[in-house]
Amino acid sequence: MKYPAISLPSPWDASIRSRMLMIALLPALLAALVMVVHFTSRTLTAAENALHTRAANAARHLSDILPYALISGDFALVRHQLESELTDNQLVAARVIDPQGRLIASSGELLLLAPDNTRLYQRAAIVLPAPTLPDETGFQPAGENRLLGEVEVAVARDEVEAFRRDTLLNAVLLLAAALALSGILAWRLSNRLAGQLQHVGQIVERLAEGDLGVRTRLPPRGEVGLLSTGVNRMAEALQTHRTELEARVREATADLAAKKDLAERANQAKSRFLAAASHDLRQPLHALSLFVAALKARIREPETQTLIENIEASTAAMELLFNALLDISRLDAGAIEAHPEHFALQPLLDNLAKQFGALATEKRLRLRIRPCSAIVHSDPLLIERILTNLIANAIRYTDDGGVLVGCRRRGRMLRISVVDSGRGIPHDQQESVFQEFFQLHNPARDRSKGLGLGLAIVSRLARLLGHPVAVRSRPGHGSTFSIDIPLGNPGQVRAAPAITTSRTSDTFPPDTLVLLVDDEIAILQGMAELFDNWNVGLVPARNADEAEQWLDSLERAPDVIVSDYRLPGDTDGLAVIDRLRTKYGLGIPAIVLTGDTAPETLQRINRAGLPLLHKPLRPAKLRALLTHLVQQPRAPAVG
Repeated sequence: MKYPAISLPSPWDASIRSRMLMIALLPALLAALVMVVHFTSRTLTAAENALHTRAANAARHLSDILPYALISGDFALVRHQLESELTDNQLVAARVIDPQGRLIASSGELLLLAPDNTRLYQRAAIVLPAPTLPDETGFQPAGENRLLGEVEVAVARDEVEAFRRDTLLNAVLLLAAALALSGILAWRLSNRLAGQLQHVGQIVERLAEGDLGVRTRLPPRGEVGLLSTGVNRMAEALQTHRTELEARVREATADLAAKKDLAERANQAKSRFLAAASHDLRQPLHALSLFVAALKARIREPETQTLIENIEASTAAMELLFNALLDISRLDAGAIEAHPEHFALQPLLDNLAKQFGALATEKRLRLRIRPCSAIVHSDPLLIERILTNLIANAIRYTDDGGVLVGCRRRGRMLRISVVDSGRGIPHDQQESVFQEFFQLHNPARDRSKGLGLGLAIVSRLARLLGHPVAVRSRPGHGSTFSIDIPLGNPGQVRAAPAITTSRTSDTFPPDTLVLLVDDEIAILQGMAELFDNWNVGLVPARNADEAEQWLDSLERAPDVIVSDYRLPGDTDGLAVIDRLRTKYGLGIPAIVLTGDTAPETLQRINRAGLPLLHKPLRPAKLRALLTHLVQQPRAPAVG
């Protein structure tokens, strides 16, 4: 292998000796000067600091040991302690004065108040600390510290001045010796060594620039020869390692890209599976809830009513699970938006106390919610949902004692804490409790102990609002969940809306006609039974064409359109609603039903601005929304 040629400087150059001497002496002079100044300055500073420290320690020591002698009035003991301190710390003088500046005791040369550059002075307050008494948050001072006076001490600077003179003399001598030694060494090494080192330096510089193919041409004799051989070996190793590293980086990059692609495909497949499974499970459950509601309205026997109520309770439990999953999906999809405002926290706390008071009493727990007059800036509905989940979780996992909800200001933030005396959480599992379906004390998945989604919803809502959530817990000593909320402006709090006694009638106007579009026969039959009990006309259809045929035969437009989102073919509920509104030229009120939890589906329905009901739905909720829409004035179709 041929290496690039490097020209060697002539070792017999007549000017190399004088040049090397100048090059060596100037840096040596500067380095020696900088080092001497640096270390001299540090040494003098250390001596000065030691003097200050000695005086400060003496003053602080006297301020610590004198309070009880002053309180007891034992001035002889005070003077004795001053004299002892003068002897132990080599003080010039020391004295004690009361808070009004009157002299209590002194020792040594009493020149403390006179300006004198030969002495260094230090003062320290003599304070009797206030006693501490226990309260709910720990030990707190029962009063204020009592100022008994001041202690003043003085030390002489003679030692520092003498040390300064000796240090400067030694520094001058050291500087002269360094210059002499540098000149001798530079003279002896100015011949061939300078050229060889310059050559090696050029090689190293080119290696640093990335030219790993360059090598030295010096013979391997002496220290410089060994150095040049080592540089050549280092260059060869660097070249080999760079080639291997580049290959590894390429392999790692390709492997990482493949794993990332695989993880993204797996995540998308999981989302599609969950959305499809949720929809397919909700469809029969939705039909079941409709049939149960219709059956309950028709059968009045007490024994059968009990059976129907049990079926209805089981259906409601399944609906609770689906709704929790829906909340998770809506948060992940970004379908929930925060609407922050300035509001008073106390009314929200009052509602929580009413909501959970009976539940805590049923478990024989004490629920305490401390009053809070703070104004905060956040979304009140989402904050209430977060605190509801935290309090419900605390009551669920507390068997004895109680739950405390309290607030504390922390700068411009308000920390709301939910403290329980429950079972606690091990440190290594405190992050896991915010994951979906994680339940620490429910390995058997007892439904009465929750679903394991409450804290997952809390975590997502807190991220949406930008409010940090923290947990502190020890097994057997309870847990504390807290959230920090920005404080608000009292001047921007909106007045509470006036309460009115008027309300919308829960009955339907005569001849109300509702169009239902759904491809599930069981759901159409269940809805028909339900609407028959409500005495409301229903046109069931499996698609848009069938709906138009029925409506054309009746020669009228429906009062409300209720459509499933997912329909056969390439159409969906939104397209059906737009088609019928365009046909009749009216903004017919419409409701979208869906069992789909896919984020993109929820986002599309949310952008359409239509009321959304999730399967399985409660008949009472559907009836309330229908009566509200039927009684609204009909608007012309848009577009």
